[in-house]
Order: sequence, then structure tokens, then C-alpha cells
Amino acid sequence: MKIKVASLLFIFMLLMPTPVYGFNDGAYLVTRTTSYVNPLTGQTEDGGTNITLGDSMVSNIVENQLLIEQTGEKYYITIGLGLASNVKNVRFKIMNSLGTFSSVGSSQTGSSSANGDTVNHYRIQVSSLDVYISPIIYVSPMARDVQFFIKPHIESATPGTGIYKSQMIPSNQNTSSTEAIQQKTNNETSTKNTNSVNKNTDTVQEQQTENQVEHVTVGTISKESLLEGQGLKSYLFDQNGKINTKLKLTQKNLKKSKQESKQKSFHYEWLIGVVLVIMGGIIYVKKIKK
Repeated sequence: MKIKVASLLFIFMLLMPTPVYGFNDGAYLVTRTTSYVNPLTGQTEDGGTNITLGDSMVSNIVENQLLIEQTGEKYYITIGLGLASNVKNVRFKIMNSLGTFSSVGSSQTGSSSANGDTVNHYRIQVSSLDVYISPIIYVSPMARDVQFFIKPHIESATPGTGIYKSQMIPSNQNTSSTEAIQQKTNNETSTKNTNSVNKNTDTVQEQQTENQVEHVTVGTISKESLLEGQGLKSYLFDQNGKINTKLKLTQKNLKKSKQESKQKSFHYEWLIGVVLVIMGGIIYVKKIKK
């Protein structure tokens, strides 16, 4: 008998629906119902009398899905309210099952579009998900506040964010993988940039040196003004004594040209010395023969 009772209790527990706050921390989308009148009293809170028009307006202004975020024992609900161009001074109240109201702060997390107008997203914190949300908005064409009610359908919760932006920091594997890939890409880019900088160091130094040479002045006259209009070009002569248009007047090429000139001068001096020695030897041999 005890075994049968235990089995029945176990089966009953399995068949019981699990509330959203029993899920893992995360973001969920739920459907909702709306009402212009207070669901507990059947009366309007703002004194309006056209309930049919009110219900129609409320149903159109509230997005079909709400965003519920659960983290630890904290719950947040994000609501999309449309017709933003005709609405201002948005506030929220929470009504519990006893009909007691309490004001709650809100923050705007984003916006979307619907019915040719803007839908603003408002996020509020609640202590329980089993509540009625009661927005109060000032409708400009009506020149008065309108208060209505929204009931989240917690049993319809499905993971996701829809048109909303979740304020929770994601901690799933996909995010970690994305961060790892991004970090790897950043490291590779940094390495490539470093190698590129190292390879171009000499070039940059040469360009800086050239710039320095280009702006050297003699007294108050610059090199550019000396060359301007005189048909002169800042080129060097090559080893054959001809103008080489590829050798520009830079400090590096000047130094190289001087070294080549010294080597050429040394070669000429050595050649002249050899010729003199040979000629001296020839003259000496002729004198001995005489």
C-alpha cells in the first residue's frame, strides 16, 4: 500500500507544471493578456467609461510578447508599449492577487517599430512573476492619463529575447567561444601589426631622414627655393659621372656617393702608382743597356 501511494505521489509530481522561476537563469519570452478594467474589480482605474474602445487600444499598444529575465532570485519583465509619438510620462504599478498596488521604477532598454510608430521597451523588476503589471501613460490626443493591466502568461515561457535587448550578461558556451575567437583574432592582428612595424622601421627612419634633409636651410634660404625655377633637380651622379635620376638627394645616398668617390679615387691613385713604377723600371733598364 505504501509503495502504491509513493508511486502515485511521484507520478503526480512529474505531471505538475514547472514555473518559469524554476528554470535556469536566463531570458524568456512569454505571451500576455491585457485589460482596460481592473481584473479583480471589473472597474476602470482612470475613470474611463468606453471599455470596448479602451480594451482595443490597450491590446494594440502592448506588444504580444514580454521579455522575462531570471537571475538568482531576481526577476525582470520588459514590456513593449507602442504609439510612442502620442504617449509620454510612462509609469508602472504592480498589483498583487489581493488588489494592492505598489509603484515600481522602470528603465528604457530600447525600441522597435509597429503600426507605423515607435515601440519603446520598458524594463521593471518584480519580486514575483504572479502579478498584474499596471502601466499608466499620458495619451496626448486624449489629454489625460490612461491606466490598464497586463498579465504575463508564465506557463508559455520559451527561451529567447525576440525584439528585446536582454540586460543580463550572457555566460553560455557560445559566448565564450565567440570571445575566444575574437581574442585570437585580436592577437593575430596585433602580431601582424608588430611584424609590419618591425619591417618598416628602416623605411620610416629613412623617410624621416629624407624629410630632415628636405627642410635643411642655409641662412634664411631653403634648398627648395634655391632649386625652384632653375631647372635643377636633387639627383646624384653615378660611378660613371652621369646623372642618375633614381638616386635622390638623401643623407643615405650622399654618404654612399662619398664612399664610392673615395673608393674610385683610391683606385685611380693605385693605378697611377703602378704606371709610374713600370715607367721608372723601363727608363732604368734603358740606362743600363747604354
